Amino acid sequence: MIMVLRHLWILAALAASPAVSAQTKASAAVPDTIKMDLAATDAIRSVLDGAFDEGHIAMLQALGHQQAVASTCSGFEIDPKAFSTEFDLIYDDSAGKPRSLDANQRAEVERKATLALGMAFGAQIAISANDHQAFCQTANQERASAKATHLIWTK
Repeated sequence: MIMVLRHLWILAALAASPAVSAQTKASAAVPDTIKMDLAATDAIRSVLDGAFDEGHIAMLQALGHQQAVASTCSGFEIDPKAFSTEFDLIYDDSAGKPRSLDANQRAEVERKATLALGMAFGAQIAISANDHQAFCQTANQERASAKATHLIWTK
């Protein structure tokens, strides 16, 4: 996921470039998996309709990614308690403080977050199909990285 976020920043910088021909060449050089991830991110932002900040979106995508890894790669399982702890961040504001939500608002937040999570999961399943071995190898590296935080895989 960290690699994907890095590519997102690179793509954002490329998109800001004034030279149209440079944009076209840069777009052609972007791997299909990155294009797929960007399309899924745009779709997720669209369905969330401003109800969540970028931190929430990144968290939901990370959960979807990790669930896809657990579903497609051997040696990975989801820790239900860790998943719940991470998913419950949808109820917090961008400062990490609980939002004041009535029952209807809470249900709407859950509905949108669950939809976004499903979209992220589906996108990652599709991305894994491009090169399953590389997808799982990257997940192993991600799990072993000292920089990886908020992982919901069992230890």
